[in-house]
Amino acid sequence: MNKQYDFIYLTNTPSFYKVRLCEELAKKHSVLLVLYGYGAEAVNTRLSGNEGGFDYFFLHEGDAGKRNKALVLLRLLKLMARVRARRVLFSGWMAPEYNIYSFFSPRRRNAVICESSAIDSGMNGWKGLLKKAVIRRMSAALPSGSPHRALFEHIRYPGDIHVTGSVGIFNMEGRCALRHSPSSPLNYIYVGRLAPEKNLELLIREFNSNGRPLSIVGDGPQKELLKNMAKDNIRFLGHVPNDSLPEIYERHDVFILPSRYEPWGLVVEEALFRGLPVIASDKVGSAADMVAALETGAVFSLSAPDGLRNAIHEVEKNYETMARRVADINWNSRVETQLKAYTSLLD
Repeated sequence: MNKQYDFIYLTNTPSFYKVRLCEELAKKHSVLLVLYGYGAEAVNTRLSGNEGGFDYFFLHEGDAGKRNKALVLLRLLKLMARVRARRVLFSGWMAPEYNIYSFFSPRRRNAVICESSAIDSGMNGWKGLLKKAVIRRMSAALPSGSPHRALFEHIRYPGDIHVTGSVGIFNMEGRCALRHSPSSPLNYIYVGRLAPEKNLELLIREFNSNGRPLSIVGDGPQKELLKNMAKDNIRFLGHVPNDSLPEIYERHDVFILPSRYEPWGLVVEEALFRGLPVIASDKVGSAADMVAALETGAVFSLSAPDGLRNAIHEVEKNYETMARRVADINWNSRVETQLKAYTSLLD
């Protein structure tokens, strides 16, 4: 471990997209990734010691949800006393250990990475006061997109704001070409946890009604409930490793994410990269920038009774146009924009 870093990144668990972001930053800058355990999420990746060019340190190596927060804070204080950083990156404000440390770290070097939008963050009451106090300890903010930037504008944040355009970097190997011959009828797909916040009951009710083919990829606490609800046109493929997802996407035409709450939704980017137009609820953080603004699919309001149904009809009516817009996305430029948001903090 070095003594001096350009970036020290404080986050929870080693999500693959955070690891890839660190690998890219480490090509030109020194990076230390600090974590407090592993999670059960499929996005977690096991660090082997052979990661690309950056250092990492676990404050707790077991289940992140079962960590001793006081002990993690003590280890964090000891670690940060041994190293120096030009910038300390705080991944949101959900970890009390990191929030407390922000009051020990000089404000000029603190920057907060934000996946929460003004809609879902909740800045009222005593919790809102605590969030604002932590945010005031940051000299710069790195919101993922325009809805997330709006949070800082809403609270009249006085620091620098650098929109990243994403929450990390996913696997960008083997991009699909423009879909000239989509299936008839279109094949729809959902990828993610089978959990209440994903609003999959709505998805299944709609596809039970319309009879269109739908594949559901993932696992979670609602697995049996959802299977019992679904008719024969809906297939459950279970958990699929990230490396195997590209071939699954290739067999489908449209991705749907009907979440009740989704701070960003990296899976939207993954589906677009694989050539699929996207249908997303208005509670998906990336929907405004990646779907509505680019016209690569349809965004529906959860408060509209026929919102999902109308979005499906819109995509089916305009599929070829939307697919061309998906194919036109410049992913290299998006990665460069994301990296520049971070590296500009060093200017």
